[in-house]
Amino acid sequence: MNVLTRFRQVRHHWALHLTRRSVMIAAAILASVAVSTLTIDLGPAARKYAEEYGTKGLRGRPVHIGRLSLKILSGHVIVENFSIEGLKPDDRPFFRAATLDVTLDWATLAHREVTIGTVEMTDWEMLVERWEDHVSFPKFGSGEDQDSSKPRKWTATVKWLHAYRGQFTYDDHERPWSAVARNIDLTVANPPAYTGEATFTGGTVTIQDFVPMWANMHARFRIDKGRVHLDRIDLDTDGATSVATGDVDFTNWPEQTYQVKSRVRFPRMREIFFGHETWRVTGDGDFTGVFHLFKGGHDLHGTFTSPIAAVND
Repeated sequence: MNVLTRFRQVRHHWALHLTRRSVMIAAAILASVAVSTLTIDLGPAARKYAEEYGTKGLRGRPVHIGRLSLKILSGHVIVENFSIEGLKPDDRPFFRAATLDVTLDWATLAHREVTIGTVEMTDWEMLVERWEDHVSFPKFGSGEDQDSSKPRKWTATVKWLHAYRGQFTYDDHERPWSAVARNIDLTVANPPAYTGEATFTGGTVTIQDFVPMWANMHARFRIDKGRVHLDRIDLDTDGATSVATGDVDFTNWPEQTYQVKSRVRFPRMREIFFGHETWRVTGDGDFTGVFHLFKGGHDLHGTFTSPIAAVND
């Protein structure tokens, strides 16, 4: 057998064909991945326009974007290092997020409709601060949006949102008291009414100079015209387990009301609120009441019942 014949046999061998086909398939897959992940920077002009549009929608509260890009094949818009300033330039930001991955239905833009298919937001923080006569929560919508007699130039719809690895902080400088919800995982869908679920773990509630309390939560809610209706809240806190319903009016922040039922562990409550006292308490109790947070203050009232409780002996 000469060398040429042997070469032909090797060239037609099934293993060589299989190897060559595998290499071609792998190359095609790599090319597809490369195209699908290819992004282009939309540049400073597009970024500036987006910042100005966002600032206008927040009644002049400055919006900043670190980078605005577009994935070529999928059409995803990627927003990086997004932030909304506080009341003053030197204040802590009201909101910031490392990444927002947004998909748009480009066809609806011709009808002055912004249809956002999905929003995926990661590594984000929201901070709401309150002082004696004002709060840092921004007002949404331009002045034209508040005039119901005028037809809206644009409408916007979000079909699905997933925001995770988030943190929300409420800081009341007047009382003072604060609440920090960590590890937030939030999902909102529009089928067609906006509904969603939210969870957080590792939260902290600090009231004046009392012992800070840990908190975990799971909630289901509905959104309707700037109001959030919380159909059920399961709240596990340091010293109590609560089930609640509530309503939050974001258009008149901090207006919110909750109906609460709690199982309270008296020994832990004594440690938190009377940590320097020497008397002892035992037993559990049930609390049913209403918590109302409003501009200028808050109110908590209700009733306690306990089948058995003791102080000292």
